[in-house]
Amino acid sequence: SFSKYAQNRNFEAASVFRSSVTRIPVKKSARKLRVSFTVPELKLLLRTPNEAKRNGKRDKTLLSLMYASGARAQEICNLKVKDVIFQDSGVAIIILTGKGGKARKIGIPASCATILERYILSKEIESKPQRHIFSSQTHEMMTVSCIEEIFKKHVSACREAHPHLFPAGSYPPHAMRHTTACHMLEAGIPLIVIKNFLGHVSIATTQVYAEVSQDLANRHLKTWSERWFGAAPSEDATDSERRENAIPDFLQT
Repeated sequence: SFSKYAQNRNFEAASVFRSSVTRIPVKKSARKLRVSFTVPELKLLLRTPNEAKRNGKRDKTLLSLMYASGARAQEICNLKVKDVIFQDSGVAIIILTGKGGKARKIGIPASCATILERYILSKEIESKPQRHIFSSQTHEMMTVSCIEEIFKKHVSACREAHPHLFPAGSYPPHAMRHTTACHMLEAGIPLIVIKNFLGHVSIATTQVYAEVSQDLANRHLKTWSERWFGAAPSEDATDSERRENAIPDFLQT
């Protein structure tokens, strides 16, 4: 970055330095595996916050909204009362301000919209459009580090209660965004729609986020296997049925 800056200031003086810098090989590092929540893990996580305790309702609303919207942590921090528009149909439109100050409108389902509306009413901020929806104990506007602590707290509680789940070392807030992308892909939503929903500039970025999960791969492989090799015969099947089921469809015809 400095060599680019120097070259723009005085091309002749910095050209040799810039040329030397560009010849330095880039250090290769191991690619981090993107983590996401399975459906059972997600259900547990959304049920973990105790609404009877302080901040329990806030945490439940925050986790639910992050999954329903696929929003970045900073976008959730920036969200104000004026950015939420509740519809007569029960759904809600929210305006998210992302990277570079770019705003986008997305819809969230009625189930999440109801949770969000009840939370806003409980805070008595529905008539204060400039108030941030989520706040911490010390600041009116929540910070990303606070959201990270919320995830860490509730994932740890889930892991303690269900040691066989949540195998990854850590689950940052961005894991929820990745989870949303994966689940949308599994539901058959086109990649271009997911791109617009997540606010990506390039569809190449969406392809990185919306990696095919193992569950989706297993379902496709099972469908392919049953189509070409037949479904596994039941224990009550006769010998002739077993032989017939062992023959692929294209050979039977």
